Amino acid sequence: MNLKPTSINPTVTHRVQRFGFMNFLKVSVFSAFLTGTLALALAYNPQFTEYKLSVPVHTPAQNAVAAMALQENTGTAVVRLDGFTLDVNFKYNTVEEDYGVPGSDFMNAEILDLAVDQAYDNSGNKISDFTDFNDHLTINAMLVAHMLQNRMLEGV
Repeated sequence: MNLKPTSINPTVTHRVQRFGFMNFLKVSVFSAFLTGTLALALAYNPQFTEYKLSVPVHTPAQNAVAAMALQENTGTAVVRLDGFTLDVNFKYNTVEEDYGVPGSDFMNAEILDLAVDQAYDNSGNKISDFTDFNDHLTINAMLVAHMLQNRMLEGV
C-alpha cells in the first residue's frame, strides 16, 4: 500500500488570521493619535487676552470750563482742553436728586446733546474739530461739574 501522508495547511483548515505588520501599524498609529489628543486636551489652557486699541486713548491732562451761559434747557460754554479752546453749545435736562436722607435734595444736570462749534489752538487760530467720543464724555462731565460747583442750576 502506497499511502502518502497528507499535510495539514493551517490557513485552509483552521482559518487563523495572523497579526501582520499592517494591523500592527494601524493599532500603533491609532494609539499614538489617541495619546496625543488626550495630552493636548489636558495641557491646553487658553489664555484670554484683552483687546487693545491700536490708537492710544488718553484723557486730557488739562481741562477747565472758562465761561458758561445757561438758558432754559440750553447753554453755551468755552472749554479749555489740553491747550485747545473749544466753543460748545449743549442741551441739558435738570433732574431732582437726593442722597437718601431727608433734606438732601439737590438739582443735577444731564447733558443731552453736545456740539463743538469751533476749535482754536494755543495761538488762537481756528482748527478743525478733533474731538472724539471720549472727549465728549469728558466735556459733558466738566460741564455738569461746573454747573453743580457754581450752583447754576438753582436759578434756572
